[in-house]
Amino acid sequence: MKGSGTMRSVRSQSYDSKAKTKNKSKKMRNQILIATAALTTVAVAFKVTERMIGNYFYRLAIAREDSPHRKNLDPAVSTDKISLKMQERINERKAVKEHFLKQCPPTDVFMHAFDGLKLHAYRFVPHPDKHRWIVLLHGYMDEASYMFYYASVFADHNFNALVPDLRGAGQSEGDYIGMGWNDRLDVVGWVNQIKKWDSQARIVILGVSMGGATAMMTAGEELPDHVACIVEDCGYTSVADEFAYELRNLFRLPSFPVLRFADRVTRSRAGYGIFAASAVEQLKKAKVPILFIHGEKDTFVPTSMVHRVYEAAAGEKELLLVKNATHAASSLAEPDLYFSTIFRFLEKHMSIGK
Repeated sequence: MKGSGTMRSVRSQSYDSKAKTKNKSKKMRNQILIATAALTTVAVAFKVTERMIGNYFYRLAIAREDSPHRKNLDPAVSTDKISLKMQERINERKAVKEHFLKQCPPTDVFMHAFDGLKLHAYRFVPHPDKHRWIVLLHGYMDEASYMFYYASVFADHNFNALVPDLRGAGQSEGDYIGMGWNDRLDVVGWVNQIKKWDSQARIVILGVSMGGATAMMTAGEELPDHVACIVEDCGYTSVADEFAYELRNLFRLPSFPVLRFADRVTRSRAGYGIFAASAVEQLKKAKVPILFIHGEKDTFVPTSMVHRVYEAAAGEKELLLVKNATHAASSLAEPDLYFSTIFRFLEKHMSIGK
């Protein structure tokens, strides 16, 4: 009988132990389910937050459609904050441009980009017997017409000009701004178009602001011998660097994680990555001579960036720093110095005087 009682006691303890183990397992399973639900909720919330921030940044800075906040990203010179002398120069430029357009109206030309977009450019041929060509690249939130004054100046030096609307601008297709990255391949396409029109063409690429970054990014591609040299004015080191700077400067926001979120959206919607779009990396592969120009008072693309791109350039190079010039205003602040430096550089590399 004692043995029987002992057996019952052992069985009871065994049942109790199993029940406790089962209860523990059930409790652990419930805790895991709760933790999983909580983590899932956090993950969903994170994804929603990521999408919201990424999409907001994309609409603010990359998407073609107008945004009420875009004025904060546009460094255009405000007419109520410039000197009388600068205003006079702006007015003179406008008159020169209008006269040039009357004397030499452009023709519209089109091509299809590598991804099928239909791109537009203005072609000026004031010197059909000459083989000198300038490709003029406009800046962020601008279009080809901004560069018409430059076309007139180069026409005075026996150049024909091609002035593209970069993708997402003017008459070119595209629902996003390329920030120079996809645009670099478009510029190569335009260079090849010029070759078809003029097999003896000697080509210069000049860009201002985002156009300057585009010119530098183009420099890293395989370019035909027709491209003699490049002039970049106040372009940024990389898209990531420029956006990070503006997040701090305008919005007092850290680049992380905002740019990571924006990068994913940009890759999905525009087909390029913010962190891949680097002028510095492209310049390491550059073979053409490059003239770098930057204003010493540039607070939109900080002057420190020009030293980094200049250092990165692998080939022949020159640097012009313009005192008292703000962003994209070097040609207004010191027009004689600006253009004389450019044409001396071009004479050296393409014998424009011959």
